[in-house]
Amino acid sequence: MTGDRDLFDWLAGLEFFGIKMGLEQTRMLFDELGSPDRKLRFIHLAGSNGKGSTGAMIEAGLRGAGFYSSPHLVTVNERFRINGQVAEDSVVLDSLRQVKDAAGRMLAKGHKITYFEATTAAAALIFAVHKVDFVVWETGMGGRLDCTNIVTPLVSVITSISLEHKEYLGDTLAAIAGEKAGIIKPGAPVFTGCTVPEEAMKVIREKARQCNAPLAQAVMPEDAVIEFIGDQPFQTFCGGKLSLALPGRFQRANAALAMMVLENLSTRFGFDLDRSRQALKDTRWPARFQVFPHEKMLFDGAHNPECAGVLADALKEVYPGEKFDFIYGSFSDKDTGLFLKQLIPLAASFRFVKVESSRKSRDPEELCAMLKELAPQLPCSGTTLKQALAEHTPHRQVLCGSLHLCGEALAIREKQSYRSSRY
Repeated sequence: MTGDRDLFDWLAGLEFFGIKMGLEQTRMLFDELGSPDRKLRFIHLAGSNGKGSTGAMIEAGLRGAGFYSSPHLVTVNERFRINGQVAEDSVVLDSLRQVKDAAGRMLAKGHKITYFEATTAAAALIFAVHKVDFVVWETGMGGRLDCTNIVTPLVSVITSISLEHKEYLGDTLAAIAGEKAGIIKPGAPVFTGCTVPEEAMKVIREKARQCNAPLAQAVMPEDAVIEFIGDQPFQTFCGGKLSLALPGRFQRANAALAMMVLENLSTRFGFDLDRSRQALKDTRWPARFQVFPHEKMLFDGAHNPECAGVLADALKEVYPGEKFDFIYGSFSDKDTGLFLKQLIPLAASFRFVKVESSRKSRDPEELCAMLKELAPQLPCSGTTLKQALAEHTPHRQVLCGSLHLCGEALAIREKQSYRSSRY
C-alpha cells in the first residue's frame, strides 16, 4: 500500500501539470469516483477577492457544513473543513488514495489530472462520506471553466470583480465578469457583493436573465462601530444586529453578502437565522487581517492593488493615526508599484523579503529600488522572512503581499514544514 508520505508527495507532484481550464476531465474524474457531487448540496462561490472570508462566514452560519477553499496556507488539509474543523490526516489520506487510483485509471486512457482537480475531487469525497448538510464550494480561478463548476448549486455567489489573471480570464471587467458568471445555473438564485462595479453587473444580470436565475446585490453597511476585546478588534454594524471579528469595510461587505445567502437558505431549509447571525461574530479566517494576541503583529494575504487598498482602509479604521512597519514580498507578475502606492501613506518602513515558491518572486533589492522611486524618504531593507519575523520594530508590523507568503510565515511561527504546494 502506498505510504502516507508518498500520497502527499504524489499530490504535490501534480503541480507540474499546471493549470488546465475545462470541465470534461473533471467530470470524468468524478464519475470514476462514483460521482460524489450528486450526493451534496452546494453553495458555489466565485470572485476576484473575498471568496475565502465570505465562504467562512456562510460556513459559520451553516455550521455543520463542509467548506472547500483554496489556496491553503501551511498544509493541504486546510482546504477541507467539516463543522469548522480542518480535516485530519486519516480523512485526507483516505480520499487521496481513491483519487490516485482513479487518476491511474484515467492515465491509462490518456488523461493526466491536475493538482486542483485532485483536491477538488478529494473534497467531494470527504464531504459525501461525512454526509454534510451543505457544501460551501469555492472556485480556484474564474468560474465558467473552473473545475469546481461541474456542480449544480443551490445558490451562486459572486463576491467581487477586479482585473486579475488577465492571461486566463480577459483584460476587461466585463470579460472577467463573464467568466465568473459562468457559475450561474438555471433557476438557482444569484447573489453578488456590494462592490461589484456596474460594468461587471451588466454582464452578470444578462447571464442571470438567460438562466432565469433570481439576482440580488448586497448593500454596503455603513454604520460600523469599532471596539476591542483585549487587543482583538471587533466591528458592530447593521444597527447592532451584526458583529464581526474580521475588521474593515470590505469584511462588512462580505458579511452583508453572506447574510443574504443565509437568509435565502433559511427560508428554503428552515434553520434558525438568528443563530446564524450570532455565529458570524466568531468567524475567523487565517491571514485575513489576522491580529496576533499580545503582539504588535498582523498578517494579511493582500496580493493585488485592490486588496492593498482594502488593507489600507482597514488599518486606518482600526488603528487611526498609526504608522506601520511593513514586511512585504511579491510575485513578479503582480502590479507591485500600484500595491506599494496604497501602503506608502501609512508606512514607517518596509522590509522586503523573497517569496519562496516555484513561481518567480521579486528580489528584495528590486523592491527597494521600486520603493525609492516612489517614496525616497521611507527606510527600507532586504532580509529573509525568518529574520523579519524575529525583529522588533517601533511600530505595529504588518506582513502582506500574498497568501503564499503568509503561509510561509505561519509555518515559521508554528515550526512546521510545508506538506505540499498551495497552488
